[in-house]
Amino acid sequence: MAFCTKEKQFIDSGHTTVDNKFFINYMPDAPDIRTAVYLLGLTVADSDGDDNSCDTIANKLGITPAEVLDAYRYWEELGLVVIVSDPAQVIYLAMRDSASSLKKIKPAKYAKFTKAIQSVIEGRMITVNEYNEYYTFLENTTFEPDALVAVAKYCVELKGNDINYRYILTVARNQAIRGATTLVTVSENLSSQQKYDEDIKLVFKAISSNRKIDYGDRVLYEKWVKEFGFTLDVIVAVAKRCKTKGMSGLDAMLAEYYRNGVLSVKEIENYEQEKTRLYELAHTVNKAIGVYYQSLDSVVEEYIAPWLRKGFDDETLIAVAKYCFRSGIRSLAGVNAVIDKLYKNGITNLNALDAYLCVLAETDRCIQCVLAKCGLDRRVTPNDRTLYKTWTEAWSMPQQLIEYVAELSAGTSSPMAYINRVLADYKQNGIFSVEQAKDHKQNARQASSTATTAIIGKDMERRHYTDDELSALFTALDTED
Repeated sequence: MAFCTKEKQFIDSGHTTVDNKFFINYMPDAPDIRTAVYLLGLTVADSDGDDNSCDTIANKLGITPAEVLDAYRYWEELGLVVIVSDPAQVIYLAMRDSASSLKKIKPAKYAKFTKAIQSVIEGRMITVNEYNEYYTFLENTTFEPDALVAVAKYCVELKGNDINYRYILTVARNQAIRGATTLVTVSENLSSQQKYDEDIKLVFKAISSNRKIDYGDRVLYEKWVKEFGFTLDVIVAVAKRCKTKGMSGLDAMLAEYYRNGVLSVKEIENYEQEKTRLYELAHTVNKAIGVYYQSLDSVVEEYIAPWLRKGFDDETLIAVAKYCFRSGIRSLAGVNAVIDKLYKNGITNLNALDAYLCVLAETDRCIQCVLAKCGLDRRVTPNDRTLYKTWTEAWSMPQQLIEYVAELSAGTSSPMAYINRVLADYKQNGIFSVEQAKDHKQNARQASSTATTAIIGKDMERRHYTDDELSALFTALDTED
């Protein structure tokens, strides 16, 4: 089942891009990550493939699936989506005019709240529509009116009296998600976040930001410290590495370090050095086989890192890539197949690879001699190698005998097939030397035509196997080494 979809009204309305109402009325007050979730989910909602999943959205944004669902609960409260089913499915709703969706509530019920919040926002008069938004929020949650006033006061101190009500409600929803809905718990949360302001100023200095601290900055910093476990010196050190990326870029970097279990400055330095090495190795391997990727992220993740985990070193991987290029293998998938074959044979370092390639070269030299005896003037092919491996390893045929049969095959339409048929006959008759082969050939010539006919007749009769005989035959083949 698709994770994201759209209601019929949304589809019928013909919206294939983001409605302007979203940019004007909703995005200015929404946290960056929740906006990103909404827009990315809207994009994949048209797909029925594997990319339409909560995990895909989480991976692309570098967050957890739980955070994706938290973001959608935020948009659900604003009436832009609805979450149904188990497992969860998100349905995008068409943008409604706010006037048609207002829930009518008697102002008298919140008379005390109305006076209190107006006294906090002194620079302007609160409109009826804005009051209704506050009332609706209070009606639909367990949030205490006094707690919402405390949130409004906090936001005014951050943004001034021209603060938008959507920003106030965004902060309130974030508090509710964290389980703070009373005046006491909300006040404690907001005051505890304010204690980070001096630390955040140091972070701002590190990323060369001159703007004022806002609620989103405090939420991020609290996550880095409490959830991720980073110290101020680590956060500042990382901030200096991403001056142009801002707080969102810093958050992404810290989240990556957290996922990989690197929490100290030294661990991060080692991690970045290793990461740089992996990307340089990926570039070198790609160059060796003649391919180009604009982004090396997938190359490192799907190929380089797994190869290194198998015990291959950089020099060996580069040597394998060069060998693949000379052998006509020009893709990472092809190189990966060679790497798997080497790994199964215990070849993970350069010395073992050199020895293995020497064996292959010697084998090709032997096959080339066979081709010459056949009268074939061409390069060794994979099929030649497969046949030769069967003759020498499975059938235990010596090189001298193979070359003898190759001489006999000269002039036939398919010399290699001829050799294979004759050697198969030798295998069945226990012939493993040139002398035995010559005797076998002489005996065959001396046999009478009558005896030959009788033998053929018996052989033809013997080919009518019973079901039990066929079953026994294939059981025996399955158990052969």
